[in-house]
Amino acid sequence: MFLGLPGGVQAQPITVEESVVIDYRPVIARIEAGDTATARSRLQGVVTRLNVVEGQIVKAGDLVAVVTDSTLPPQLSALGSNIEGLKSQVKQAESDIARNEGLLAQGFYPRVRLDEEKTAFEVLKRSLASAEAERRALSAREAEGRILAPAEAHVTDVNVVRGSVVSPGDVLASFATVNGVVRLALPERHAATITEGESISLRLPSRSDDIRTATIIKIYPELKQGSVIADAKVEGGLTALFGERVDVLAPVGERRAIRIPKDYVSTRFGVDFVRVQVGERFIDAPVALAAPLVDAAGQFEILSGLKPGDRIEKPEQRS
Repeated sequence: MFLGLPGGVQAQPITVEESVVIDYRPVIARIEAGDTATARSRLQGVVTRLNVVEGQIVKAGDLVAVVTDSTLPPQLSALGSNIEGLKSQVKQAESDIARNEGLLAQGFYPRVRLDEEKTAFEVLKRSLASAEAERRALSAREAEGRILAPAEAHVTDVNVVRGSVVSPGDVLASFATVNGVVRLALPERHAATITEGESISLRLPSRSDDIRTATIIKIYPELKQGSVIADAKVEGGLTALFGERVDVLAPVGERRAIRIPKDYVSTRFGVDFVRVQVGERFIDAPVALAAPLVDAAGQFEILSGLKPGDRIEKPEQRS
């Protein structure tokens, strides 16, 4: 629209035109976790090991805690001794049957007695298999005391300490997933202004008004406590606290406005001027700005003092 010329010659004038401006209004929302999970005890026992604290990030499968049921080791020990005894009996029965079959072939051992021994041998083998299955079941139950992280997540709450007595179903820790997605709770009156795939701006008032761009990826069909719940993917991720307030810049309408580059505005004694062509020459005309700061495109919005079709140039250089 304008061209810089060498030798101190004024840049080529530009013609003022109207453009469409979208007005935004900040809507207060809350940042919630995209997905939450809990680590629960499946045993009645004591927390003998605790590896997490609030704020820690864990990987999927990391050991969170160990719950020990003091009644399981004695049962496993007793089963182990019983299994060893059954194995010895099975081994002895095998030797006796092999020897007695030889005697039966020579006519020195009754067949009825040998059949009874074979039956007793089968019973011993089944008893051994049952004891081994019971030991595997107890070992699996003991392994249930190892509580693992369900996914890569932030630890938001730890409900126990080392030495706590817990019951099956008790919550040991709570998690919020780390996947670059934030869940926003927006007031119900703005349900019609957001759509999936739309880009929105998020402003964090508690973090120097940092503005981030996010894309709505899912809108949930159910209101919760008068709020519309939506998931948004934030470009570059978002460092914030769960429950932290955030301003969503929601569009409220379009209008036509005059916007000019900042280089065409000069300020003297607190009054803003723009050089406007009147006839064959340019004069400094006072203008009213919509805001004292330029927008993201480096332009001022003019409220009064200019109209579409006016030709303006950059202000004269004053020494």
